[in-house]
Amino acid sequence: MTPETRSRVLAALRRQHIETPSWAFGNSGTRFKVFAQEGVPRTAHEKIDDAATVHRFTGVAPSVALHIPWDKVPDYAELAAHAAGQGVALGTINSNTFQDNDYKLGSVCHPDPAVRRKALDHLLECVSIMDATGSRDLKLWFADGTNYPGQDSIRGRQDRLAESLFAAYERLSGSQRLLLEYKLFEPAFYTTDVPDWGTAYAHCVRLGERAQVVIDTGHHAPAPTSSSSWRSCCGRASSVRSTSTRASTPTTT
Repeated sequence: MTPETRSRVLAALRRQHIETPSWAFGNSGTRFKVFAQEGVPRTAHEKIDDAATVHRFTGVAPSVALHIPWDKVPDYAELAAHAAGQGVALGTINSNTFQDNDYKLGSVCHPDPAVRRKALDHLLECVSIMDATGSRDLKLWFADGTNYPGQDSIRGRQDRLAESLFAAYERLSGSQRLLLEYKLFEPAFYTTDVPDWGTAYAHCVRLGERAQVVIDTGHHAPAPTSSSSWRSCCGRASSVRSTSTRASTPTTT
């Protein structure tokens, strides 16, 4: 490695920032069992303390993502001040529309308008939390899908998804962004409403320049890609969008 290359590599590493997720500091495990450990943080404040310790040792993890309602607190401005006092910032706010019993048949894609309203209210609550914490990003992952043919209208579910995404996007302000995550086959047995990059990308293009696709590398399709194929794909998609809407760029988790 030449001195010039070494210098560029070190400069890039110094600019690298990794956002740690709050839930990574809690008890975790496989899909079949959660393995309890001693000293696991019990509150959002204690998770932030652990995240701050990681940053002090590594120097590359200056922010921590929250998951609502797992990290729900009475005062989010106070939580942000606590984080700042520990030397880190609060980052992405992750919504949760997959654990409540009402979401058995979906959340924002559910055929019942009352359930969709409940899910959307939660997304809007998350944006309000962003306002209080100074967070830039709202990350959305939906477990919505169907388990057998004929259970629901697949096209109708996409329309409902688009409507809810638009309402959440309209609630954003300033430099706040909406990040839409996809997962290939989880957890529905027949169809998943946001199953791939293309579906997520199409919705983001429709929303606007502050909507972007999250590529979860743990759920990315195991197919070979290259920078040239990426540019080609983006170019084809860009050619059909409105000239007033800029294509979304990917965000990787």
